[in-house]
Amino acid sequence: MIGISTGNKTKQVFKKSITALAVSSSLLAISPFAVANEASMEEDVEKITITGSRIKRTEMEGASPVTIIDAESLVNAGFSNVADALRESNLNAFGSWGGGSNNGWASQQTVALKGSSSQHTLVLLDGRRMAKSPVLDGGASNLNTIPMAAVERIEILTDGASAIYGTDAIAGVINIILKKDFEGVQFTARADRPEAEGADSSTASFTGGLTSDKGHLVFTIEHYKVNPIMQADRDYTSPYVVEGGDPNNYQDWVNISPTGRVIKQPAAGDWVWSHPFLNENLSCADVYGENFIGPLNDVDYPGDTLCGYDYTRAAATSVGLTRSNTLIHYTYNMSDTTELVARAYWVKTKTNDISAPTPAGIDIVEGLPAYTTPEGIQLRALEAGSYAGMNFRFDTAGNRHAEHHDTVYDFMIGLKGSEDDFDWDFGVTYNNYVNFTWGTGYLLNGAQNDLIGSWDEDAGEFVGWDPRDPNSEMPLGATANYNKRMTADYLDVSGGVSFMLGELAGGEIGAYVGASYSESSLDSKVDALAEAGLIRGGNGGSGGVGDREVTSAYFELLLPVLDELEVSIAGRFDDYSDFGSTFNPQVGIRYNVSDDILLRTSYGTAFRAPTLSDLYQGSTESYNEITNYVLCYESGEDIDSCESTQTPATLFGGNEDLDPEESTSFGFGAVWDVTEDFNFTVDYWKLETENLIADISGSELLQSLAKLYEAADAAGTSRPTIGSVYPGAEVHMLPNGRVDYLVAPKVNLGESEREGVDVSANYNIDTEYGQFSFGANISKYLKYKYTYLDNGESIYSDNEAGRTDRPDLRVNMSIDYTYDDHSLHYFSSVIGEQKSYVYNVEGDESSGYFKIDQQVTHNISYNYNTPWNSN
Repeated sequence: MIGISTGNKTKQVFKKSITALAVSSSLLAISPFAVANEASMEEDVEKITITGSRIKRTEMEGASPVTIIDAESLVNAGFSNVADALRESNLNAFGSWGGGSNNGWASQQTVALKGSSSQHTLVLLDGRRMAKSPVLDGGASNLNTIPMAAVERIEILTDGASAIYGTDAIAGVINIILKKDFEGVQFTARADRPEAEGADSSTASFTGGLTSDKGHLVFTIEHYKVNPIMQADRDYTSPYVVEGGDPNNYQDWVNISPTGRVIKQPAAGDWVWSHPFLNENLSCADVYGENFIGPLNDVDYPGDTLCGYDYTRAAATSVGLTRSNTLIHYTYNMSDTTELVARAYWVKTKTNDISAPTPAGIDIVEGLPAYTTPEGIQLRALEAGSYAGMNFRFDTAGNRHAEHHDTVYDFMIGLKGSEDDFDWDFGVTYNNYVNFTWGTGYLLNGAQNDLIGSWDEDAGEFVGWDPRDPNSEMPLGATANYNKRMTADYLDVSGGVSFMLGELAGGEIGAYVGASYSESSLDSKVDALAEAGLIRGGNGGSGGVGDREVTSAYFELLLPVLDELEVSIAGRFDDYSDFGSTFNPQVGIRYNVSDDILLRTSYGTAFRAPTLSDLYQGSTESYNEITNYVLCYESGEDIDSCESTQTPATLFGGNEDLDPEESTSFGFGAVWDVTEDFNFTVDYWKLETENLIADISGSELLQSLAKLYEAADAAGTSRPTIGSVYPGAEVHMLPNGRVDYLVAPKVNLGESEREGVDVSANYNIDTEYGQFSFGANISKYLKYKYTYLDNGESIYSDNEAGRTDRPDLRVNMSIDYTYDDHSLHYFSSVIGEQKSYVYNVEGDESSGYFKIDQQVTHNISYNYNTPWNSN
């Protein structure tokens, strides 16, 4: 990273650094996440507003814990973008989506505080809602769109806050504070080159600032690019044979696909798979290319052979991303008491998602003859039959490429005023998020069956496409594009007044009342062929079309009951045009035991409104095997022992009868300033959620309906419909007891319980040999339970904390050393051990699980600052 600053009122600095020296083989980055001490605040402390409240105060620590990370800490930790930094925080307990390849969300990165859903974490820009991504169904923000150069600091509130901010603030709030008072110019360039292939990245940014007696202007331009990582370039995603395994047995291979080149035909009432050629001196790689492995046997199906496919050579683990953005922030003092604030923000990203060629089956009911190609390949015969065909990897059509183009416009203009008896604010925010995906290399399902050639008896040769023959060119007509266009719009008008209500023993009573009106819309569509389910190899369907209006009113009270005791009360009423209204209160208590020790606690409720996609998503037809419990009941069989199955059409989609997800949160903690240079915090939290929105399976609908019939018949009452239990759901039966089709919309059915403890410690030492800083942040998950359906009943799971994908320990550590113009930074991250239960264990029944060892990563960076002056 190289930075240059010039200006009349700023000290010019030229920075050179060696960054991101990875000592571990892990891909994960490192996070210090030490709580900033806001050293810029003078001893004559002015009142400030912190995340989680709109009332200005003199104390940084409130009733709810807030972690503050400045931009310098992010850079010192080796992060080149905000998304990676937030995802590696110990507060992002179970991890979150990070832009992996081969899916419809490749352009997205999210954060999920407390191991909750990313839709339960509200992301703000300067205290106002960041644009929601239509790719995420308008339910979460895409962190990939945030420019690192524009960030001044990040404030993370780890408490429910719907009483302040409304929907989504269930697990917490992330408030990204942008630069506003920079003066001079600064150019920054950075390049990261990992030792392993892939993930090369580079960043260049320019920041300028002007200040006058009337206000200031800050503008930032940034360009960021990172290359993809191919699966074959990492040990843990490339193919290998299990230890002690047989390389000729498909079952002993990891990370290869059986859908390479395989002919399949019925024989003796069963399937027989065979590789398509008979030459004993040739391998699958000799015939079809280096991505093919075999011929391989399959011990699970004696006599079967196949050509496996090494998809890792063609598929990426992470995506390639290019981002360009610009930000302008303007402040103008209209008078001694009134200030105008305006912000314009634009970002465009291009994400290249590379997936292996489409795997698919080809129906060849007329069979294919055996013959030898001009190149000497002896092709195996495929006997005619109703189920004759091939499993085929369409590498002849090339890789699947999905270009995701994301564009965000964000505008804000506001006024702030301060009078003798009150302060006021008014603002308008508008943001627009557009995603367009251009996908190539996909398959028009069914078209491949019509392209097969045939044997010409007169010419004595095969005419047309023979999928067994690598030198036979596949004609046009089977490939297809997979295109999507998604748009989300948001407009918010809000304002409020803060004032003093009177005095208590501890000081003046602070109050804030405000109101807002917002409009949002979602327009998410895929092309007609994809909507009809005719595209093979694509992903991510239509999110639906809808809009809503929300009117809100809210208040806060800050009650200094005593000099040592402060109580805060807040409440918010939100009225939605689609599902109704909700009110959420919150109360917090802050008590100073002494000048050095603070105790705090809070309790409140929060909610997440159903997204427009949850409500209005169009139906998607799917064919999955279900158990027909209703047929078993009508036939006099036991419902729970039913084994009658079929595969009817199930229509999944949105549900306009959904209620909001709701939560209650409780927290208790302590802050101890042991010395002026050493501080320690510990916070216990508990989060309970209900009415979680989820899809419901067809089998569950039928089992519940059978139970309803059983209870109604026993009581001698009329039989209810399944909609009485799951609003919007439908079961359509044929007269013979078969299921005609099912309607399975999203429903409110889930609950969860979560508990944990967050600990942080920071220590600074100033010596004649330089300054040392030590930081540690620890998140320990104590309980995670969720409900699942069993025999029509909602059952709470065992405690899943510490199981696979739910680590119960996350630790971030940092050590910083500064001496004159030199600085050295070390960061480490620990993800705790995880366990996963193994069922039907033989020979070791006492353990019942296997372990994933804890993961530790390290990062070291060095900076050297040398004076440079342009005057």
